[in-house]
Amino acid sequence: MTSRLNSSSNPYGIALYVSLIVLSLLRFYYILHGPLDLSADEALYWDCTRHLDLSYYSKGPLVVYMMYVTTSLFGTNVFAIRMMAVVLSFLSSVFLYKLVVAMYDRNGNTINSAETVNETVSEKTRHYRGHYYSDERFLALLCAMLLQIIPLFATYGIVFTIDSPFVFFWILSLYLLWNAVNVRVGAKGGIMPWVALGVSVGLGFQAKYIMAFFYICAFLFFLSNDKGKWLQNPKTYLALFISLVVFSPVIIWNMQHGWVTLKHTGGHAHLADGLRISLKSFGEFIGTQAGVVTPVLFVLMSVALFGLRRSENEKTLQSSFLFYFSIPLLCFFLLKSIQGRVEANWAMAGYITGIIAFVRYYFYAAGDNVPRIRGKHTRRLVYAAIITAFVVTAVSHFPYVLRLPPKIDPSEKLRGWKSLGDEVSSIYESMRKEGGASRVFIFSDKYQLTSLLAFYVKGHPITYSINLGRRMNEYDMWPGINDTFRATGQNQPVNGIFVTDGDKPFRL
Repeated sequence: MTSRLNSSSNPYGIALYVSLIVLSLLRFYYILHGPLDLSADEALYWDCTRHLDLSYYSKGPLVVYMMYVTTSLFGTNVFAIRMMAVVLSFLSSVFLYKLVVAMYDRNGNTINSAETVNETVSEKTRHYRGHYYSDERFLALLCAMLLQIIPLFATYGIVFTIDSPFVFFWILSLYLLWNAVNVRVGAKGGIMPWVALGVSVGLGFQAKYIMAFFYICAFLFFLSNDKGKWLQNPKTYLALFISLVVFSPVIIWNMQHGWVTLKHTGGHAHLADGLRISLKSFGEFIGTQAGVVTPVLFVLMSVALFGLRRSENEKTLQSSFLFYFSIPLLCFFLLKSIQGRVEANWAMAGYITGIIAFVRYYFYAAGDNVPRIRGKHTRRLVYAAIITAFVVTAVSHFPYVLRLPPKIDPSEKLRGWKSLGDEVSSIYESMRKEGGASRVFIFSDKYQLTSLLAFYVKGHPITYSINLGRRMNEYDMWPGINDTFRATGQNQPVNGIFVTDGDKPFRL
């Protein structure tokens, strides 16, 4: 005998929270006892917490502020640095779940701004294989859990870089935008949904500058729906203005520092190279995207985004929303890869609505909200895609199992730094005690080594990045080794420890 589910009985929501809590506890344990040291970027962001500012050379300030709070509360350790990655991953899945429920909570029909928010929305269910399903919540649960098992997103559930808050605020902004357009938050016609959206987008922009694509995607979405009426609505521009106000500390800092971030970003994007064709970088981009999402899922997700857009039964505001917050971003980086190298994680935001499209397209029959996968071969592909993503993510937590050569092992950059720090600490202490020098400087010609030494050398000494022909980095914005030497007094003896890697000759 089955019973009808109601708002007080939501097994999918319960399953979501239980799964995320268990997964978060496992991640906390892994951070404390796993084999991975900090990445160079994590160590750099931690070092930035010792130089709090409105913004920084290559990145926005949000990840630094978050790290400053957690290390102030829990001390300078790997757990404190990475704990927000776990928290934000948890919240990302929660709001992805809420987004999908909001999008499909009337059995797949669009809710538009003309409807009254006080109107009671009855939860619709369907009988399927002896059970009653709340369709939109089943769909939402699948989406939320897929976010946790896809390698690209699972990585930032443990490693705390700018991508962790970026993904969270992208998803939160999607949720707030959908609710604002469909009057799902606050009173009918109120401005609070748009205010919240502006704050969320602005914070996302502080996390990662690729958040600028949210403006582009939203513009295309507005332009293609309701005859562009939202482009004529003052609330849209209120949200835009608020987002820029929230982002303004970064603008102010750059005005004070000669727009160095803009120059860095332009160089990182190879803008100075002009128009050129590079089939190598194009092939690398396709390969890396298939790798970080897993190949079968990458293909099926792409098919789903276009399939929903073409389907007569799915030509709704939902399919348009999924399409315009994915395809323009993915296409931009696809074209950009022809001109120059594109990092594997630059296009990651495009896969978020791609996840929803994948689940909607393959698990729900067209025009019928009964959850099922159509076709025997399609079913096998879908299951294979999900299982592969899960296995790749699970195995990646234990890289020694695969015994990959260092050159192709992505975890190689996250191991060995504590041992290096211990070795340098021994030399550092010996030189301080026996060298007769007033100061011992630790320095490198690479920002990666400089930041990792700052964290892993005992006592967390100030370290320096000297310029031996490298490009500019964050350490050039702070007092350098020569400044400190002059402040110490040129008549005072000093010793130094220089650390570098590779086998190329160098000259000091």
